[in-house]
Amino acid sequence: MPSFQLIYCSKLSRLSNTCSSRTVHFNFHDIFYKENSLKSVKCFKSLCPKLNTDGKRQAAVLIPLCIVKDEISLLYTLRANNLKRNSGQVSFPGGMRETDEQLHDTALRESCEELGISKASIDIWGSGRFIISKDIAIMPFLGNIGVIEPENLNISTKEVQYAFAVPLKHFCNPANCKHTYFRQPSNRLMMIPVYTNEYKRIWGMTAYMTWLVLKSIIPDKFDQKLTSSLYRS
Repeated sequence: MPSFQLIYCSKLSRLSNTCSSRTVHFNFHDIFYKENSLKSVKCFKSLCPKLNTDGKRQAAVLIPLCIVKDEISLLYTLRANNLKRNSGQVSFPGGMRETDEQLHDTALRESCEELGISKASIDIWGSGRFIISKDIAIMPFLGNIGVIEPENLNISTKEVQYAFAVPLKHFCNPANCKHTYFRQPSNRLMMIPVYTNEYKRIWGMTAYMTWLVLKSIIPDKFDQKLTSSLYRS
């Protein structure tokens, strides 16, 4: 498991029985309306802890909302096996910042390269705050890439094995949310969410960012809680 630094907490709460026993529906207007998207970004940023990024290389990722088969979903990529960092793991599209490049542009450039889409098809709503992974400070951006068919994307096979989408309603079923523990060098016991699906499990840093986004955009339907917001830099 990669040695990133994440929230320390004691347990992950379950959703209510009513949420798991009925079909969850999402209104497109509630998610994508400009005023609501700005509220989501504000909440997203407030959930991201303020961390010291001194001496860290900078990177950016796009957390892409999309519509797949009439379902509001999150899009993920499975990283190629030949990559030096986090190969074969689920991630959001993104990469390292180039010299004199704005992080907003880094997220756009990397997303276009990895997914084979145009900048015009990406509507970036805003960003959170830096998240630390080893020696890298990652800026997460939240945005919308519209109606897509993941299997028909012209992905960069040098970086991505395939792209897949998970509907928001999938995350609202407690059966699809697990958790895992690991011990840091400081001997502190850590717990993070793990989201199962039909493609590849979502864990680690990507699972944490998924949790942040879901708590921001569908707080009334996504009730999984990490009991502490302490994120150690």
